[in-house]
Amino acid sequence: MATTPVLPTSIHYPHQTTFVWTKPIPKLSSSSSSSHSYSLRRSLQLPSSPKPIVASLKENLGHLKRNWTDFTSLNYWVVRDYYRLSNSVNALEPHIQRLSDEQLTEKTQEFRLRLRKGETLADIQADAFAVVREAARRKLGMRHFDVQIIGGAVLHDGSIAEMKTGEGKTLVSTLAAYLNALSGEGVHVVTVNDYLAQRDAEWMGRVHRFLGLSVGLIQRGMTAAERRSNYSCDITYTNNSELGFDYLRDNLAANSGQLVMRWPKPFHFAIVDEVDSVLIDEGRNPLLISGEASKDAARYPVAAKVAELLVRGLHYNVELKDNSVELTEEGIALAEMALETNDLWDENDPWARFVMNALKAKEFYRQDVQYIVRNGKALIINELTGRVEEKRRWSDGIHQAVEAKEGLKIQADSVVVAQITYQSLFKLYPKLSGMTGTAKTEEKEFLKMFQMPVIEVPTNLPNIRKDLPIQAFATARGKWENVREEVEYMFGQGRPVLVGTTSVENSEYLSDLLKEHNIPHNVLNARPKYAAREAEIVAQAGRKHAITISTNMAGRGTDIILGGNPKMLAKEVIEDSLLSFLTREAPNVEVDGEPISQKVLSKIKVGPSSLALLAKTALMAKYVCKSEGKGWTYQKAKSMISESIQMSQSIGLQELEKLVNDQSEMYPLGPTIAFAYLSVLKDCELHGFNEGSEVKRLGGLHVIGTSLHESRRIDNQSVNKLDGANMWEAGCEIKKIVGALMLKARLVKLPEAVPGLPVSLRRNRFIGITEDVDDLFEGSAGHLGCLLRGRSGRQGDPGSTRFMVSLQDEMFQKFNFDTEWAVKLISKITNNEDIPIEGDAILKQLLALQINAEKYFFGIRKSLVEFDEVLEVQRKHVYDLRQLILTGDTESSSQHIYQYMQAVVDEIIFGNVDPLKHPSSWSLGKLLNEFVGISGKILAVINVLHASSWNRTSLDSFTGIAEEDLLASLVQSSELSSIDIDNFSLPNLPIPPNAFRGIRRKSSSLKRWLSICTDESTKNGRYQGTTNLLRKYLGDFLIASYLDVVQECGYDDAYVKEIERAVLVKTLDCFWRDHLINMNRLSSAVNVRSFGHRNPLEEYKIDGCRFFISMLSATRRLTVESLMRYWSSPMESEELFVS
Repeated sequence: MATTPVLPTSIHYPHQTTFVWTKPIPKLSSSSSSSHSYSLRRSLQLPSSPKPIVASLKENLGHLKRNWTDFTSLNYWVVRDYYRLSNSVNALEPHIQRLSDEQLTEKTQEFRLRLRKGETLADIQADAFAVVREAARRKLGMRHFDVQIIGGAVLHDGSIAEMKTGEGKTLVSTLAAYLNALSGEGVHVVTVNDYLAQRDAEWMGRVHRFLGLSVGLIQRGMTAAERRSNYSCDITYTNNSELGFDYLRDNLAANSGQLVMRWPKPFHFAIVDEVDSVLIDEGRNPLLISGEASKDAARYPVAAKVAELLVRGLHYNVELKDNSVELTEEGIALAEMALETNDLWDENDPWARFVMNALKAKEFYRQDVQYIVRNGKALIINELTGRVEEKRRWSDGIHQAVEAKEGLKIQADSVVVAQITYQSLFKLYPKLSGMTGTAKTEEKEFLKMFQMPVIEVPTNLPNIRKDLPIQAFATARGKWENVREEVEYMFGQGRPVLVGTTSVENSEYLSDLLKEHNIPHNVLNARPKYAAREAEIVAQAGRKHAITISTNMAGRGTDIILGGNPKMLAKEVIEDSLLSFLTREAPNVEVDGEPISQKVLSKIKVGPSSLALLAKTALMAKYVCKSEGKGWTYQKAKSMISESIQMSQSIGLQELEKLVNDQSEMYPLGPTIAFAYLSVLKDCELHGFNEGSEVKRLGGLHVIGTSLHESRRIDNQSVNKLDGANMWEAGCEIKKIVGALMLKARLVKLPEAVPGLPVSLRRNRFIGITEDVDDLFEGSAGHLGCLLRGRSGRQGDPGSTRFMVSLQDEMFQKFNFDTEWAVKLISKITNNEDIPIEGDAILKQLLALQINAEKYFFGIRKSLVEFDEVLEVQRKHVYDLRQLILTGDTESSSQHIYQYMQAVVDEIIFGNVDPLKHPSSWSLGKLLNEFVGISGKILAVINVLHASSWNRTSLDSFTGIAEEDLLASLVQSSELSSIDIDNFSLPNLPIPPNAFRGIRRKSSSLKRWLSICTDESTKNGRYQGTTNLLRKYLGDFLIASYLDVVQECGYDDAYVKEIERAVLVKTLDCFWRDHLINMNRLSSAVNVRSFGHRNPLEEYKIDGCRFFISMLSATRRLTVESLMRYWSSPMESEELFVS
């Protein structure tokens, strides 16, 4: 009987030499116990030797130490407490299993009734989880494990459930989603792309629909009506970008009919899948809605030509870690000469921005790494997922600069209309939870920003994956050659291999290496010919002899099952059998994908019954196409097969068989395909089980990681501030890596004459490497590449992982470290720069470098979050005000108008009046001019309307008031002992029109008077009462005049309210858009103030607050002016809505 082979810690190949740092067994004496010597040995292709005694003892002690650490950790006791809930659910399971389908469905109404009677979600949690577990067992054939029950409880408590890859996070989400949807306020399950959202809505949605809940799905391209309908469901599946843009679009809506979310409370509870990717990696990249702005497209190609003339290091310098460019004096002179300008920063002829963007496009934005060119467009590649994002564009002119570099058509510049970061968006949820396989190392960040603890949920089965030591190389060439050799070695064994790369460029470079050695493989990256078959490629990745090269695997959403994914394999069999009958169109490689390499994969054995059904289906397809004249395109035929397969999953076998038999004369092609699929699926499941067992005996999936970078890739963008201390520490780690190599090689004293060696490394006081490094590295080791490593050893399967890095990798270049001297040094030590070097010391120092890189980027994120919090408060105020205007009752717009009018009057008065001084020193003439200017023609209209009714003891009209008249009236009013506030007017001045009729308007007038009297923002002085009376008089006069003129126009109330609402919203949007531009400029400008020993964040807060107050003031004034102008001549004011 075959046995599972023992995987050596280092894989050897014929004719290859590997340096391995080994520690000889110390003598059991006092002299040897305190110090250990290290030896360097060459290991050739030899049978694996037994594990050394010391290594075995060390491993046992390590297990004991980890068990003790687990026992003393807070996470252990939290999880232990959750087991009480899982025990309760288990106790309820026998009773729930005895219920019929109808009785199980009725449980939902029972739970809602209990909630209405006063019970809480905690009271019904165990019952609800038991019901969901049973519904999943009946509809999906999957029963929640106890650890999945714990995961659901973690989500319900508003925490992050860290569950290893393959532990069933998708199924876990059904528990918390169902429980929280019972309140009827809506639950959002947020994934990272449309594919996963659709898959989960259809797959997990079957559980929720069975239990009587409505399930919605938000996808790109949906209409507003479709979105509104789906958001109104009990549970809505969407992706993070669609959710964010819907929120922004709702806050740009012109009327309430355009809103799609659940206003006034669009957010209740969210479950975020891959929460670390969404909230941390992408959390600081704002979602932008923009409109066309400047027309400087012609400048970009010219600037691109100038950038080609400039030489790096001579004309400009770059900083890779923050993607910044700085022109030297020589560069400025050459650019100005080429552009025939005297000043690149000339305001009338600005070229600096275009030249700088052209240099950034030249240095930082590489084709097939940051973007690909397709159909004449530069499309961004998401570096976290490896997917193309067609709708996304870089801002600040970067995208136009890239288009100019590639010689593409330049699209117009854009201006930000609305923006929000994912962090700010998800803070709007009163209750938020998340799932991921990698969150523990960012727990402090989650706690600080979202008050969400991270709970590590135990695995259902123990993890037996073998993580091999990291191999370090001096050069990238040596690394890729060794990757190729390891793939070839594993291919010879028959084990499936997954190679993770970080860019399209790297994946295709490795693909070329494998092709040279005739190794069949599949590539998965952002190119259309590969991305189109993403699910099929990943489904095949666990088969015997399968070699898969993939860019970042985060969010791929398809499980790698050893032996192959039966559902995907069955779909491939159906497509291979039927596509040639359904369509005569050949597949387009660029659209439909390149055929998957299956040269060495075992052929799937389809049983006789399945073959008969496939033959019957093929004949039916041929008849439908020929006799009925139906001809499908290749894409339409594939879509038809997919719909049929979906039918097989949504209806029962008996019902499907009935559809096939009852409609035999009508040639029911769809049900027949579905029926054939179910038969083929059984054969594929058997094939997958047998092949999977064989793959497990061989050792399972082997994963190779080809880079070591910061824990999450950071999108390219400008960074405002640096953390010098962390950068220095990270630089020291590179020196430590080389130091470790040399100490282990007994080179304690470094040579003096190594070219390029830093002076600090030439001394005898070399950076020491102790035998035992802090346990800090031990915790990070599991995090290193765990997204990729998690693809191997899922659900207790065997597997292995290996990471290979070189000193020429992107991580070292990004931090601008000069590693050429280290490459030369290693070459001198080993006589071959392509030889891998591995060992604990190397691993620990590489991890130390990663940790310091994480600290650096955490500092960046923290700074950006603090800056964004300023805008977050302002955004919330503006958006709340906007929604109140749109969704409020008929009087809400009018109340806002009255408040705006009083506020404008107050600003005019406060700008010209000092309550501490006598009215004779006030600027009354200026005050009157400003008030008349605000009122516009409306006062003239009032003069005509009330010419016959003015009080003849007063002035004839307000426009006739002189400065002396107002002063005399104010002096007289200051001597009054009492006033009638209902009919108040300043002595000897025009009486405001009697527009405050009715209880609502009188109440509004009294409230305004009370707010004036209790206003603490005004100065206390002898003439404060006189100032308040003036505020009351002018406010009443302006509002009453407005109401009087509106009434005289004869329009009905509905039309008036619509005009008021439109003016309010349009004006607010206009000034908010300008405010966003000013705040973006301010965030860049304040960093310069740090040279004056001023805190940029505090400066940003102060100036941002000042900008916001000015914006609100300008909004109020323009709103009042616009309404006054409109109603003074309604027929001539249509341009108000066009401008």
